[in-house]
Amino acid sequence: MTSFRKKMISVLMIGSLALFSPVFAFSADPVLTVLVPATFPNLDPGETVSGDQSMVAYHIFSRLYTFNEKMEPFPDLVTKESISKDGTTWTFEIRPGVKFHDGTPLNAAAIKYTVDRMLKKGGSQKALFEAIKEVRVHSDTGFSFVTEKPFPGLRNNLAHPASAIISPASDNKLGRDFGMRPVGSGPYRFAEWMSGDHISVVRNDAYYGERPHYAQINFKFVLDDTTRALLMETGQADVALRLLPAATDRLKGNPQVSIRLLPGRNIFYQLNNMKFPFNDIRVRRAVNYAVDKQTIIDRVLSGTGQTARSLVEAVQGTIDAGFYPFDPEKAKALIRDANAVGAKIVLLSPTTRYPLAVEVSQAVGGYLRQAGLTVEIQAVGDWPSFLEKVKRHEFDLYMLGWGGSTGDPDNAFQRLLHSKLAGNFWNVAGYKNPKVDNLIMSGASEFNQKKRMQIYAEIQKIVWDEAPWLFMYRETSRIAQKANIKNIKILPGTEMPYFWQASP
Repeated sequence: MTSFRKKMISVLMIGSLALFSPVFAFSADPVLTVLVPATFPNLDPGETVSGDQSMVAYHIFSRLYTFNEKMEPFPDLVTKESISKDGTTWTFEIRPGVKFHDGTPLNAAAIKYTVDRMLKKGGSQKALFEAIKEVRVHSDTGFSFVTEKPFPGLRNNLAHPASAIISPASDNKLGRDFGMRPVGSGPYRFAEWMSGDHISVVRNDAYYGERPHYAQINFKFVLDDTTRALLMETGQADVALRLLPAATDRLKGNPQVSIRLLPGRNIFYQLNNMKFPFNDIRVRRAVNYAVDKQTIIDRVLSGTGQTARSLVEAVQGTIDAGFYPFDPEKAKALIRDANAVGAKIVLLSPTTRYPLAVEVSQAVGGYLRQAGLTVEIQAVGDWPSFLEKVKRHEFDLYMLGWGGSTGDPDNAFQRLLHSKLAGNFWNVAGYKNPKVDNLIMSGASEFNQKKRMQIYAEIQKIVWDEAPWLFMYRETSRIAQKANIKNIKILPGTEMPYFWQASP
């Protein structure tokens, strides 16, 4: 071990003592420490905009349904379900006797409150419940969702981490502070949030499901990749999320650490379709031809990842929509034809949200300059600030990752592509196509699975051709964990682990 590395480990060991200070431990029983490479503003389910938020909230809240490891929805709170013949009324019974962490009952009225609140707040996750036009409460444990049209993807939406049932009493008591002190009914209770440092949750001994092994989970915010790797190497953490290739290569020789490589999100750049130059389809196609995605995968991402073949590849109905080959001469010609040579564009990149995001964005910027565009790269250091710039449309293209958070194509296609959301948070690119709108709504209401998948195949072909985004790659996610820990579950295509079934 080099003297520099010894010094680094010594510094980290001293600096990381805070992880195990008395303030940070609420129980003498087993504690799990998870290193998270990003921060976020709150844990309100209706305002989650990142997988890291969802991961922490997933432990605190229950849902009507949850996912298995194949991303298939199965009952969590629900005990019975029936659907009307016309497919517009879903009637449910839920577990009796479930209580929120504040001791109040989780009943049908609480579910109605949660849905109404989500729709009224109009936050980033409103789309999960938008199909529901009415909630009818029949009894403490019985209720119905009435939808305007049939919606076969409802179960999947109800299993999404953000479809969490919240405590009405605590929400009314805490108001705007609810997201900082969330109250649910899940396997863990919220315990502490030290801004910028960690969130701690403790085991809910009244949980209706299987009792978690770990009495406490500390989600420690450590943005620096090298620091996360060294904390794993020195045994001071149990799990480290989204490590870079160099870090995992170093840890591979450590018998105390296990590395998991997982197919992750699709990475792309949303192009601002609402203004020059990306309001011209020729320029949108040009940037897709201009960037050598495979070289970026090989040289920047150390060969891990696959070039994108469709929009979001972790959902049902994904097809191979085609491929924009690297063709710099074609890219230059299209930009000339559109009179866009020298056009000034702002490329907005996060620094920590996606592995090697800045390096990838720098490579993309280089290719776009070679194609004839004038590129300014703006790297934003924290995720909330990055999202604020996106919301204010301070970009011409920006980096985004999308996984199969419901496993159903409607969640991705309706949010990212429907014109009713053009210019708003998810379809901030402003993509509009009436035919795609109609197909999205047809797919959303089609219960015949074969017909439904045919509709989504057509959507993918149209959108791929119209290139509202710069399609890049499907990333490979790297998670390090202590080798003796078992049963850390990962939702496919989301990179989102959960730990209440984990044990040494």
